[in-house]
Amino acid sequence: MPLAWNCSQEGLAPELLAALAAAAAAFAAAGGPTLTVTSGRRTLRRQAELMAAMSEAQLRELYARAGGTPDYLAAILARRAAGAPCAAEAVETILQNRREGFVSAHLCGAAVDLALTPDLQPRRGELRALLEAHGFATLDETEAGIPCLHCRLRALPLREVRA
Repeated sequence: MPLAWNCSQEGLAPELLAALAAAAAAFAAAGGPTLTVTSGRRTLRRQAELMAAMSEAQLRELYARAGGTPDYLAAILARRAAGAPCAAEAVETILQNRREGFVSAHLCGAAVDLALTPDLQPRRGELRALLEAHGFATLDETEAGIPCLHCRLRALPLREVRA
């Protein structure tokens, strides 16, 4: 089995599922280990929970865009700097009321995260090239302290999600 799921497939775009299955099969055919999907489509609440648990460095690494800071990220960081509680409820409210619409491709079912397990580490570059050949844009989140490969299907439109 070239693909294992540690999350639900519900809400993921059919095109993403097909492209991911094809990429996983090609990777397995090349002798690669099973790919484990750790995160698929997320609700805004789940996104807020994840962001509330991240460090400032992780938030900046993953959500600052081309050197800029989206208003929702600035609001989260300002709240933390002021010593105010920044639990999931507060982050969710910030995300619901943001001026800038896009937060994550996970919110609209256009992305998954693959676990970067020890057996996969030596073949990470090969996997990224193969995923990109199957239409994915990839982001290695290891530098942010999250051992996963974020995979967004480029052909899917990114939608704003506020609820």
